[in-house]
Amino acid sequence: MIKNVVFDMGNVLIRYAPEDFIKTYTSNTENQKLLLDEIFYADLWQQFDRGTLTKEALVERASAHLPIELHRSVSDVLDTWYENMTPISEMEDILERLKANGYDLYLFSNVSQDFHQFKHIIPGLDYFDGLFLSSDWKGLKPEKELYQMFFSYFDLAPSECFFVDDSRENIEGAAALGMEGHVFDGNISDLEQHFEQVGIRI
Repeated sequence: MIKNVVFDMGNVLIRYAPEDFIKTYTSNTENQKLLLDEIFYADLWQQFDRGTLTKEALVERASAHLPIELHRSVSDVLDTWYENMTPISEMEDILERLKANGYDLYLFSNVSQDFHQFKHIIPGLDYFDGLFLSSDWKGLKPEKELYQMFFSYFDLAPSECFFVDDSRENIEGAAALGMEGHVFDGNISDLEQHFEQVGIRI
């Protein structure tokens, strides 16, 4: 029986679209691509989310691969990248209903320590029984070890958990360890139907 519902953050609870907010830093499409490729789509960003690379080091290493006229933009992007994210407000109702029906709720996200600068925009954050940030544990979903640390830290049985994430790869990684889940694409009705199919009261 499922007792715990686990939520990813980006594009599940809040909208995360680097392709959109990079446009606020430059209107030049070529420069937009350069910034995206060297910051958000690079291994550097994964290291940042893993907690093994500081923001200062990320700025320095990304800038080294970019023309000098974009160096200021790198610093600006990394100081403000989260300011344009917005909550997926419908999810707060989902969280409230799950909590009212007795489920424990957990946040499990690949995210840097910048999380603490924007966590106030996350809908329903007070409903969560635990927060598990990749940068605290020096790992990334879908690595098996990170899932195991999550289960161990909160003393959870995978079979008693249901995972909501926008990445199929992350859902499959969780399922391999016994935590079934739903690939969230923004469709609330599909999520509710999947909850009902697995016996989650919503």
